[in-house]
Amino acid sequence: MTLELWSVFVTGGMLWLSIVIQQIHLDKIGGTAYALSNRADPPPDSPAQARMLRAVHNQSHVAAAWIALVIVQQLSGSSGALTYWAALAMIVSRLTYFPLYALGITPFRSFSWALFLFAVPVFGVGVILGLDAVGVVAGQ
Repeated sequence: MTLELWSVFVTGGMLWLSIVIQQIHLDKIGGTAYALSNRADPPPDSPAQARMLRAVHNQSHVAAAWIALVIVQQLSGSSGALTYWAALAMIVSRLTYFPLYALGITPFRSFSWALFLFAVPVFGVGVILGLDAVGVVAGQ
C-alpha cells in the first residue's frame, strides 16, 4: 500500500478513534442514564468535552478534503516526492492533532493543524506535477 493510501487509512482511523474517545467521555460526564437514552438532552459540555467535539469536527473536515485529494492522486497515478512527503506530514498531523487538542496542549496543537494546512497544497502541487509527468496535463 502506498504512503498516500496509508495517510487515508490513518485519517479515517483517527476520525473513528476521536469519535469513540469523545463519545466515551460524553457518556462518562452524562452518566449511565444519558448513555442509554435517545440523547435528546445532552449534559453541559465540560471544557475537555468541548475541545474533543471541536477536534472531532476538525477531523471530519480534514478527512473529507484529504480523501478527495488522495482519490484523484491514486486514480491518476500521479505519485511523486511531493505527494509522499505531504502524505507523511498528514499522518503525523492526524496522529498528533486529536490528543494535543483534547488535552489542551498549546501551541503544539496549532503546529499539528498547521502541518495539515501545509500538506494539502503541497500534495495538490505534487498531484498536478505528477499529472504532467504521466502525460495527463499535456494531453499525451
